[in-house]
Amino acid sequence: MKFRLATVAVVSAVSSLAATAAHAEEAAPPPALLPALSGPLSYNPDPVSVEVAGSKLYVTAIGSGYVGTQSNTTPGVDSSFADLSNAQVIVQKPEGVFQFLVQAGLYNQETLGAAFVKSTDYTSNSYGVVPQAWIKIAPSSTFNVQAGILPTLIGLEAPFTFQNTNIERGILWGQENVMTRGVQANLTAGKLSFSLAYTDGFFSGKLNWLSGIVSYVDGPHTLSVVVGGALSKNYRSTFNTPVVQNNTTMVNVIYSYSGSKWLVQPYFQYAWVPDLPQLGTTKAENFAVGLLAKYKINDNWSLPVRFEYIDSNRPKATAASFLYGPGSNAFTATITPTYTWDRFFIRPEFSYVRAGDITPGAAFGAAGLNKEQVRGRLEFGVMF
Repeated sequence: MKFRLATVAVVSAVSSLAATAAHAEEAAPPPALLPALSGPLSYNPDPVSVEVAGSKLYVTAIGSGYVGTQSNTTPGVDSSFADLSNAQVIVQKPEGVFQFLVQAGLYNQETLGAAFVKSTDYTSNSYGVVPQAWIKIAPSSTFNVQAGILPTLIGLEAPFTFQNTNIERGILWGQENVMTRGVQANLTAGKLSFSLAYTDGFFSGKLNWLSGIVSYVDGPHTLSVVVGGALSKNYRSTFNTPVVQNNTTMVNVIYSYSGSKWLVQPYFQYAWVPDLPQLGTTKAENFAVGLLAKYKINDNWSLPVRFEYIDSNRPKATAASFLYGPGSNAFTATITPTYTWDRFFIRPEFSYVRAGDITPGAAFGAAGLNKEQVRGRLEFGVMF
């Protein structure tokens, strides 16, 4: 009798452990999903997943709209608007040796100091309805190679509004490339990580850019050094391939502190462009600094802010223009109080840009003579 009771007890215990393990496996969180988010917005903790040929695919989505107004608007651009900021679906396989991501839909990547373009036009004129798509071969947890349409290694801010602490990207971001086509290798070695990418720079279609990043991570602290630029001259000019920026060499030094309440990210940026005879411009450079910070007030409210200053050098009257004419400079300030509830969010934004040493006709307002612009934005949406 004792033997039988003991057997039943063991069987019951094993069954209980098996059930617990099965439940734990079912409740296991999904792997880190991409594109990466800096908060305060977040992906669904229980995303939709489907089994395809023995592999799990995750499906996430973002739907958001926004309204805005600005002073000293650009000719041909309304002073106020209402538009979609995102209507995107992301399908990805983030596990195993073979991985991939496809992001599709409509979007806007509005930048401080640049004219507003409605999302349908922005999507069609920039990266199309599939702005990001790549495959990844990951033979180990510390090394992988990606190929396709990739986000740049340059800079701090990410391409899409839902990824960033602010709705609009900053004026430093306006000097950097965004999405780029090519191949990228990534390696992690303890607290150090390395990435090297060979791409077409500002989406030019010519593989002549080499970019690299080295990052050191120690708890909440991260220090990154980024270098990238054109290996040869390229005079292609399109909506998202500005000739001057596409021929630059850029350097970033970025520090990040990520705590329970604070995210603080100061960074430095330097850009240099050589003589461009076919464009009729001579060498120029710019120096810039930025500070992005976010304070988490509680589980629903957070307060992101951003401050930037950029100053370009004009060695000659024929120097290339990075901003509002050769030798111009600019200061920006942005505040974006954000409220999130479940999968929903709403965030107003107020920003200010002050330009200096402008070339008449290259700044704000109907005649391009105004040196200041004030903007207001309100974005609202849901992350599925």
